[in-house]
Amino acid sequence: MIRIALLLWAALLLAMPATAQVGVAPPSGFIVAATQGQTSVTGTTAETNLASLRIPAGSMGRNGHVEVKSLWSYTNSANNKTLGGRLSATGGNISGTSLGVALATTTATAQIMWVIRNNNATNSQTLWGAQPVTPFGSSANALLAPAIDTTQDTFINLTGTLALSTETLTLVHAYAVVFPAN
Repeated sequence: MIRIALLLWAALLLAMPATAQVGVAPPSGFIVAATQGQTSVTGTTAETNLASLRIPAGSMGRNGHVEVKSLWSYTNSANNKTLGGRLSATGGNISGTSLGVALATTTATAQIMWVIRNNNATNSQTLWGAQPVTPFGSSANALLAPAIDTTQDTFINLTGTLALSTETLTLVHAYAVVFPAN
């Protein structure tokens, strides 16, 4: 898929006259997975998988990265709501390496971003280990280092946990963008 996009980009450049002043950038990131509708957890205090975003086999390359962005809503109360993500070789479950969590209490919505980077190998990743999850800043926590083989399909499992089972936590929307690099 990546090669086809690059070939099309190159063909477009060759088709332009040499004097053309058109700025055409090569393809960079592309959405590979997105949720379809909202999913919620209520009635349990167990960690629950709300969505699995599949990252296609080989789409990242040795030095590529994936940005995962998610939008959440939940009961505004003093009780904990845990919004999380896990990197895994399998989808639809709560297994895998934690991407970090956001702990929500007296707010009603949250937006989270995780970045998963391949570390010069397709089976070695680096993740920012900040807790709670914030996309930018500094942290005393060490980097996380999962070892998922991204030459195979890889999954981002988005999970939610309630402290009080009568409340509700909703994953409104989430998507993953791959930025390939070799």
